[in-house]
Amino acid sequence: MPKYYTWNQSTKKFQRRKQGTPVPDWPQVFSTDALGRMYTVHPRNDECFYLRLLLVNVRGPKSFAHLKTVNGHQCQTYREACQLLGLLENDSHWDLTLADSVVSSNAYQIRTLFAIIITTCFPSQPIQLWNKYKDAICEDILHRLRIQTNNPDIQITDEIYNEGLILIEDQCLTIANKLLIEVGMIAQIDRCTIHSTKN
Repeated sequence: MPKYYTWNQSTKKFQRRKQGTPVPDWPQVFSTDALGRMYTVHPRNDECFYLRLLLVNVRGPKSFAHLKTVNGHQCQTYREACQLLGLLENDSHWDLTLADSVVSSNAYQIRTLFAIIITTCFPSQPIQLWNKYKDAICEDILHRLRIQTNNPDIQITDEIYNEGLILIEDQCLTIANKLLIEVGMIAQIDRCTIHSTKN
């Protein structure tokens, strides 16, 4: 855009350049090597942030769909495209942080830490972190259920994981006003099934 157009502040529209190098076979079309201004985007504004990341790394994109296409695969989100292109850091730091907390913290504290990580630190693969640490994150829920039913043999279930996800989402809403799906996490939460684990 900046090569062929300038931004008209009064009309709030782009207009063709009136000066510069004439473009062959295109009368009254001029180009320059001027650099355009691209504003920063806070990572909390996630899809805009990932779109900007793609715009500064993908050369010559032809459309938004082109930006989401990596090696012939049409990604669902800009974040997914960034992941496939290797533009996001790996999650080894957050993995180690959670591993340390499992040793020294209770389930509520681990759950809170996990909510903070996925809402403010923007890990590239939050679902993988969840899958690795979900047993520790939900340990207190399992313990409470064993006491309520007076059955120490109860094992962890999808309903218990579901309750853990609901508690994490509540914390994400408190911390950043974000649903789990907005931070790249599992979105399949059924708040009705929670009653089966509480009763």
